[in-house]
Amino acid sequence: MQHARSPITGPSRTMARPCGPFFGVVVFGLAALGLCACSSAHAQQARAPDLKTINDCLKRADKADKLGTDCIGLIADPCMQTTDNDTDKKRACAQRELAAWNAIVEAASKRVRAGGFKDISKALTESAKSWAQQRDTLCPVFDKVEPGSLPGDGAYCRMQATAQRALLLRKLGDAVNER
Repeated sequence: MQHARSPITGPSRTMARPCGPFFGVVVFGLAALGLCACSSAHAQQARAPDLKTINDCLKRADKADKLGTDCIGLIADPCMQTTDNDTDKKRACAQRELAAWNAIVEAASKRVRAGGFKDISKALTESAKSWAQQRDTLCPVFDKVEPGSLPGDGAYCRMQATAQRALLLRKLGDAVNER
């Protein structure tokens, strides 16, 4: 068999395509695993005391039949008051609370899926994509505008957006599961 000659790399070789019905699934699964590992490597872990503070507030909100918006900022806002207006320290405060809200979103999403409604689970998955796109498009803008327009810049925006999603998913989880 004669191989075509590439002017840059020399003889080209025809690579055999992997066969089998599961090849695509395996490749997709490995790619997804890589993305998860990559994103979680940069994600800050939620601190147990921060989660407890927010979850205690959410329990009080539940008892008062409220959404829990007063629970947003419980960690970041007091932390930011101790930063001497240092933007990087304010950002770290927002990222610290963001880690807690990320954990709450994850738990609330699992609870929604546990309700067993396929159409609601599908809506959750689809809305997660558009929500993440919106958050990831809007929030970085705050990193580029004059510091101080939003405390903690883009990190504070991500914290707010994530917290709002967590609150809505908690209510949805209540609705699709018995209390």
